Amino acid sequence: MNVGTAFLIALVSCLIVLCSYIFSGWYNPLVLGTVTGLIVGNPQLGLQIGAACALMDLGFYTYGGAVTPSYSMGAIFGTVVAANGGDYNQGILVGTVVAMLGSWFDIIQGFLAIPFNHMADKAAENNDIKGVERWHLLGMPLTIMSTNFIPIFLGLLVIDKYQIIMDFIDKYAWIEAGLNAVSCVLPAVGFALLLSYMDIKKYWWAMLVGYVMFAFLGMPTLGLAILGVCVAYVYCFKLRKEGTD
Repeated sequence: MNVGTAFLIALVSCLIVLCSYIFSGWYNPLVLGTVTGLIVGNPQLGLQIGAACALMDLGFYTYGGAVTPSYSMGAIFGTVVAANGGDYNQGILVGTVVAMLGSWFDIIQGFLAIPFNHMADKAAENNDIKGVERWHLLGMPLTIMSTNFIPIFLGLLVIDKYQIIMDFIDKYAWIEAGLNAVSCVLPAVGFALLLSYMDIKKYWWAMLVGYVMFAFLGMPTLGLAILGVCVAYVYCFKLRKEGTD
C-alpha cells in the first residue's frame, strides 16, 4: 500500500477514536471497515468485513479491565487485504489475526497513560482544575497516536508481506509472552479498583460468598450476577423496608 493511503486510513481511524469519546459507539468494526472500504474504493467489501468483525466482537467487553481483541483494527486490515487480493475469506483471516495482535496495543496504551494520570492526580490535590484538564487532554491524543496511528500506519505499509509479520512474531515470542502476562494482571487490577469503591468492611461476607461459589463450586459469572441482583433486591426492598417499619 502506498504511503498516502496508509497515512489517510491511520489518521481517519484516530479521528474516529477521538470522536468516540464524544459520540459513544463510533469506534467499532462496522464503522472502521466501512470507512476503510470507502478509502480503498470498495465500500461494500468494507461493510461486509466490518459486519463480520462486529459479529465476532459482540461477545467481548472490557469488564474489570479485561483485554479483548481489537476487531476494529482487524476490520481495517481485513478490508485492505480483501480489497487488494479480492478474497473475502483471506480478509477475515488476516483481520482476526490482527485483532488478536491489536489487544497488545490496548495494554501498551494503558501503561502510556499512567504518567498523565499521576500528573492529573497531583493537579487535583492542588485544586488545579486547569491542570487536570490539561494533562487529560494532553495524554489522550498522545496515547491514541502512539497505539493506533503508528501501528496502523506502519502495518498498512507492510500488510502485503503479512507472512513476514507472522515470522517476526514467531521469532520474538517473548514479546507476546510478556504482554500476555501483563494482560493477565490487568483484570485483577480492574477488579481491585472496583472493590475500592465498595464498602468491603461492611459487606466482606458477600465478597467471600461470591469467591467461594465461583472458585470452589464452579458457578459461572452470569449465575453469580443473577444471584447478586436477587440478594441486592432482598436487602434493599425487603430487609430495609422491615427495618423502617
